[in-house]
Amino acid sequence: MAKRSERMQLIERLARQREDQAAQALAQTRQRIEQERQQLDELFGYRREYQGYLEQQGGEGMSILQWRRTQGFIDQLGNVIQQQEGVIQRWQQQEQQLLQHWQSLYQRRRSLSQLIEKISLEEFIEADRQEQKALDEMVSQMMQRSQS
Repeated sequence: MAKRSERMQLIERLARQREDQAAQALAQTRQRIEQERQQLDELFGYRREYQGYLEQQGGEGMSILQWRRTQGFIDQLGNVIQQQEGVIQRWQQQEQQLLQHWQSLYQRRRSLSQLIEKISLEEFIEADRQEQKALDEMVSQMMQRSQS
């Protein structure tokens, strides 16, 4: 029969696998947040470009129709920026949930590791005690034989 510490190591390996999966999901979510932020930065850049264009052309004279179209496009970019900020916020909420989940799994696995270390030490002490007992019995038998 396997030692208790060996059986517990199987549980620890499974816990480590779940922890690793949670860490991978967290990393993927963080990567997605970064991609979404880059997209948001691009949207801000586009809006700045069109606002600059509008200011430049407005100073040089542009038709009211062209000004309205350009301003309407800038307003649409503003709406898209707000939507993108909402997307990022939702991803950040998911990131927090995944982080808490990973922290929970990490703490559980660490506790298992510590328990396994304690059990292994107890098993080592017990094996040492058994060996000492066997040696003591052997010495006692040898002494009894030598006295007879």
